[in-house]
Amino acid sequence: MDIRDVRRHNLKKLMDTKYGVGARGAQSRLAEKLKKPQNFISRCLFDPEKKGAKTIGEDFAREIEAEFELPRYALDAPIGDSPAKESNVISIGSRRRSQDPSFITIPQLDVAGSMGSGRVPPDHIEVIRDITVHLDWLKTQGLSYSKLENLAIIDGDGDSMEGTFRNGDALLVDRGITEIRTDAIYVFTLDGELFIKRLQRLTGGSLRMISDNPVYPAIMIEGDMLPRVHIQARVLLVWNARKL
Repeated sequence: MDIRDVRRHNLKKLMDTKYGVGARGAQSRLAEKLKKPQNFISRCLFDPEKKGAKTIGEDFAREIEAEFELPRYALDAPIGDSPAKESNVISIGSRRRSQDPSFITIPQLDVAGSMGSGRVPPDHIEVIRDITVHLDWLKTQGLSYSKLENLAIIDGDGDSMEGTFRNGDALLVDRGITEIRTDAIYVFTLDGELFIKRLQRLTGGSLRMISDNPVYPAIMIEGDMLPRVHIQARVLLVWNARKL
C-alpha cells in the first residue's frame, strides 16, 4: 500500500481512537490538537482520488506523532502493525519469512545515506526488501542494540568513509538510537541533508564530523549548528562483498 494511503488510514484510526468512531466534532478536535484548520484535516482524510485531497507529508506526519506522543514513524506503520508506546521508531514486528523463531527478517530501507557531501533524504522511508539472518549469528557478532525491531539495512553512498566501508555497502543500523551516547558512526541529518559519518563529542558539547577517508577533512559542528543535527540511527555493522 502506498505510504500516503497508510498515513491517511492511520490518521483516521488515530482520530477514531482518541475521539470515538464517527463522533460529532472529531475532526474539529483533531484539528485543534494539531493546530491546523479543520478544512486542512478534512482534506488529509479525503479519499486520495477525491478532488482537493491533501497528502500527509513527511514533516506533518512527524508533527502528528510528536503531538500525540507516538513512536517516531508510527504513522507510517503498515496497516495491522501496532507500534509500542515505548519505542521511538516504527514497529516492524520482526517480520519472519517462516515460522522458525531462530530467524529474524531485517528490513532494507529505500534510502541511501551520503558518505560524501550530503544527500537530501527522500520524502519518506519505505521498506523495499528484507534480509533474513539467524539470531545466533547476531549474537556471534557481539552487537549491542536497543531492540530487534529497531534494526534495519541501508546503503551507503559516496567515498568519504572509504577504509571503513565503501560506496554501495549495506549497513546494519539501529534506529532506536536517536542521540549521541558515545563516539561512533551515525546516520543523521544536518540542515535537511542525510549523512553517514563518525561523530565525536567534544568538551563543551561541540561535535566533530569525521570522514574515515583522510582525503576529507573533519568538520566542526558547534554553536547554532548543533540543534540542526538530528540523529536517525547508529551504524552497527557493514555487509560487503570483496572480489577474491
